[in-house]
Amino acid sequence: MANNSLSSSLNLTQLDFFGLKNSFKSYLRGQAIFKDYDFDGAAFNILLEELAYNTYKNAFMTNMLFSEGFIDSAQLRTSLFSHSKELNYLPRSVRSAKAKVAVTFEATGETQPYIIVKGSMFSTLIKSKSYTFTTPETLIVASANTTFNFTTDIYEGIYIDDSYVFQSQPNQRFKLTNKNVDTQSISIVVYEDGSQIGDIYKISPTLLDLTELSKVFFLQTSETGQYEIYFGDNVLGRQPKLNATIVINYRISAGLKGNGARVFSVDFDPTVRNELTSTPRLTVIEPSKNASEEETNESIRYYAPRAFQVQERAVTATDYEISLKTEFPEINAVSVYGGELVDPPQFGKVFVAIDISDVEGLPEAKKTDYFNFLKRRSPFSIDPVIVEPKITYLSVSTLVRYNLNVTTNTINRIKTIVMSAIIDYNTNFLNDFQSTLRLSQLAKQIDNSDISIISNITNVAMYKKISPTRGILQNIVINFDVALLDTIPNQQDQYSATDQKTIYSSLFKYNGATCMLEDDSNGTIRIVKFTQSERVKVKDVGTVNYSTGVISLVNFSLDDYDGSFLKVYAIPEDKDIASTKNIILQVEPSEITINVEALRL
Repeated sequence: MANNSLSSSLNLTQLDFFGLKNSFKSYLRGQAIFKDYDFDGAAFNILLEELAYNTYKNAFMTNMLFSEGFIDSAQLRTSLFSHSKELNYLPRSVRSAKAKVAVTFEATGETQPYIIVKGSMFSTLIKSKSYTFTTPETLIVASANTTFNFTTDIYEGIYIDDSYVFQSQPNQRFKLTNKNVDTQSISIVVYEDGSQIGDIYKISPTLLDLTELSKVFFLQTSETGQYEIYFGDNVLGRQPKLNATIVINYRISAGLKGNGARVFSVDFDPTVRNELTSTPRLTVIEPSKNASEEETNESIRYYAPRAFQVQERAVTATDYEISLKTEFPEINAVSVYGGELVDPPQFGKVFVAIDISDVEGLPEAKKTDYFNFLKRRSPFSIDPVIVEPKITYLSVSTLVRYNLNVTTNTINRIKTIVMSAIIDYNTNFLNDFQSTLRLSQLAKQIDNSDISIISNITNVAMYKKISPTRGILQNIVINFDVALLDTIPNQQDQYSATDQKTIYSSLFKYNGATCMLEDDSNGTIRIVKFTQSERVKVKDVGTVNYSTGVISLVNFSLDDYDGSFLKVYAIPEDKDIASTKNIILQVEPSEITINVEALRL
């Protein structure tokens, strides 16, 4: 039976050391035998401290144990690995940087074709530190003369082997000894019955379509945080024979440190038998990129339950996003929309726009990888279409007023602070699919960037970059995908430079004069001569649909322009600019104009 005196005198909410100790003393003081007893000055105090310490430690350990039992509260990486296994999720390993090179060499050709074995090494320096890149597969090089060449992808890191003997013991484990493994590089050869020729086993991420003859292996994480291999059971996947030798080959990587290599040297003899007649020449087609570190704890916590929700299929827009981001760490953002939303509609297709970190556009090789990945997971009646992101750039102009009496900052310092605020807004709220620039939020962020700022007047324009061919008549379509301002009075053939326009461009040369594109506020795009005080019409070259945001340039030509592109600006009808489908909004620092007005209040 419970002791009512004990239960009423103990405070169970005070679980820190001193709270527990005081709780014990309060209970003992309530007993007649310890009435007027000096606990602090007696040896009993040591016993109370020991009891409080032991209770506190047990309470702490119990709390930690229960916390590690849930993926939301687990702190240990090994606990997260264990929970991920329950959700059939494999935490992403480190990824090697990849480069593409072309090698040409002169050789006698006496023993050709030459075999460039897997793991052949290339060296490079990145920030004064040496790194090794290797070939991911064996290449065969032949030539009709004495000049030989080959093109290959190379990956940062060297290949190592782990060897095991398959035994009859249950639950035999085949751990990868190096934790820096790039799991995409794992290959396994199984040698049975003493044979010198082994069977190649391929990784399988799923149990679908497997038979007892399927030569596959599976990958999972162990409780120590290392990756380990396991095989089928002769029902789903073939199991190696008893005493078979298992050789696991994989690449170890330095992760992000391998990005940015642009110069390589060949560290092997392509002929093997010293038949070279000159030093190999190497051309870098693509510098090293797309490396990543192992998946973080927070990423595992986020993606593991969502990957379980996806269940190796892509049906909803979220399925596509989670599947792609889980498999390909280089992906920055994904936007998925149905074919019924494009013009003209394409039913039976789903469009997937993908933005890659630190890469403009979308390389064809990546499109193929993403398509093949999604096609296996999409319904039979749906075809995924991989599309490149389209950037709508934003030009920000702001007049900032600040109080001189509450700050020692100079005007230049205020400009720097405001610039940082705008760039932070772009990072946190834009530069992604399905984002919206809200002008009031941007203005508020500018106001809050420094205590001395009183107010700001901020305007935003959109612009697209085009690269017209110089000196050639051409048709160009520019789509802003939002409604444009349509309330400006019509312009005459000659008008003041201060008159507002909905459409305008950066400067270019036409017939020897400095010109720009502008609209006449009635739907016509024309070339106008540019001076500091006025604009003069030269000719009509297209139209603009203010309701759809589509500009059509017809038989447009120019002589020259600075740089590699021409900027075409547009004023949106709505000050809040939203992106849809495959559009990304982005503010470039070069298009931020800040004027500062100092006041004394």
